[in-house]
Amino acid sequence: MELRQLRYFKAIADARSFLRAAEQLHVAQPALSRSMAKLEEELGCPLFVRHSGGVSLTDPGARFYDHTHSLLGQVRGVMDDMAAEDPELRGVVSLGAPQVLHSKLVASVSIEFLAQHRRCELDLVQDSGARLREKLDQGVIDVAIITDPASDRLHSRKLVRESVCIICKPQDRGQFPAVATVRDLEGIPLVLAGYPGSLRLLIEKRFPHERDHLLVRSEVNSSALLVDLVIHGAGYGVAPCSAIGLLPRETLAYVPIEELDVHWAVATTFERRKMRAVKVLEDLLVAKLEELVNNDDWPTASLV
Repeated sequence: MELRQLRYFKAIADARSFLRAAEQLHVAQPALSRSMAKLEEELGCPLFVRHSGGVSLTDPGARFYDHTHSLLGQVRGVMDDMAAEDPELRGVVSLGAPQVLHSKLVASVSIEFLAQHRRCELDLVQDSGARLREKLDQGVIDVAIITDPASDRLHSRKLVRESVCIICKPQDRGQFPAVATVRDLEGIPLVLAGYPGSLRLLIEKRFPHERDHLLVRSEVNSSALLVDLVIHGAGYGVAPCSAIGLLPRETLAYVPIEELDVHWAVATTFERRKMRAVKVLEDLLVAKLEELVNNDDWPTASLV
């Protein structure tokens, strides 16, 4: 029995799907299936029941899951304990964030982390906030930058607040006031960030009487795609200001929307927060955010 098999087994059990687990682990599904078949053969009992919706644990599988969870926790503790005695960071730490933050924050933090800690590996995961919270809970990733991280299992540290903005071509900026309202979105074709539905749900929650007046043409989960659609005239983007990332300021304009903002926080599980690499990465994120905000390189953002 290999440690890798235990990690694979737990990922499948948490995801309740070989396919979803393979995607989260970045492993080919046939390789995952072969590994589990070998594990079941070694244990002499089936661990999963396959059905149309995915998989469920058998009774022996449920008992084995409890042992696996405990064993992997002990292994992580041993690794952290060994790393604490080493003056250099070693091992692997994983960071997840929505695509909207990658060019503005994640790329620069990753470059600096890898340059400072050459014996440490950094894995980057791009996904929606809901999926990132799920991956934190399942232990698939160590750290994530998300909104609304409230959870009994997660420790969170607030980072920054930024405005949701109208993203438009510079020549269209003049048709909006300095600070727009949701009413200014009425009647114009909109491209919303955060598919499926996250920004639309935020608008509907805060402005329920306006939702029927919005002309939403597209929802996307990629800020790069939103920017391309706006540049090519498909509509006006509605996204956090960080969506324009490191684009030259003359490429696109932004208009803050009154009473519409997002708060970003760095989150991890209480167990993973004990890792030295996680603490170093968290501090580096905070330092980079302070630098961006203080240098006015992140428009509409303020530290919280």
